[in-house]
Amino acid sequence: MTIRPKRIGLAAFGLLVFGLSLVVTVHFTKACRLNTVTMNGKVVDNWQAKFSMLRPASLASQPLGNLAQSLLARDDVFKVDIDYRLPGEIDIRTNEFEPVCYVVGQESGKLFGLNRRGRLVSLDRVDIDWEKPVFTGLATGNLHSFCDDPRVSVVIGQLALLRDDRPEMYRLLDELDFSEPGYLRANISGLPYYLLIRSDRLVEDFDRFVEFAQKYQPDLTGAYRVDLRYDDMIICAQKDQKKK
Repeated sequence: MTIRPKRIGLAAFGLLVFGLSLVVTVHFTKACRLNTVTMNGKVVDNWQAKFSMLRPASLASQPLGNLAQSLLARDDVFKVDIDYRLPGEIDIRTNEFEPVCYVVGQESGKLFGLNRRGRLVSLDRVDIDWEKPVFTGLATGNLHSFCDDPRVSVVIGQLALLRDDRPEMYRLLDELDFSEPGYLRANISGLPYYLLIRSDRLVEDFDRFVEFAQKYQPDLTGAYRVDLRYDDMIICAQKDQKKK
């Protein structure tokens, strides 16, 4: 004899599914109620007053399209990304704000941030990390524009490698001067002389300098410049030669 399980009628089954869906929806709605808004990595205090279209309701009911349009209407915002973070957070990112380095405007003398694509972004003084290098000798243009010098994007890529593989050297790099078209002038924290390096071989030139200093331990007391632009030699210029 075969015992078959009882079949649930279609009507009863439909009621069961509806009931389970209602329970899941109620719990999801309560769990995913908006309670936190972050913008560029920081929690926004009193977000209901700053973003009046948002309300303490479910995430799904928030008018994110209207929020993005209102942010893009501001002069200092050119890009907006908004994401949900469960259970109850909305994360807003504008402008790819995080600077990988800084630049002093040649025309204005104003300090800007440079993002990973070489775009100028505004800075909040309290958030400046002085362990990141500063670029000088560049024509910067307006806020949110890109630096015209094609070496900038190349150097930013080289700096990313330096930061990841040689963080000690990266932190000691104070300034990169772009004034000369054929090379960069690098100022290193604690050194009384500067280095001449190549923009597309920045990491390689720094490695050669470290190897040179460790292997030969040269006396560079009177030096004002170490030239690393050549593959087969390193030229150390003395201060008395500078006068000639």
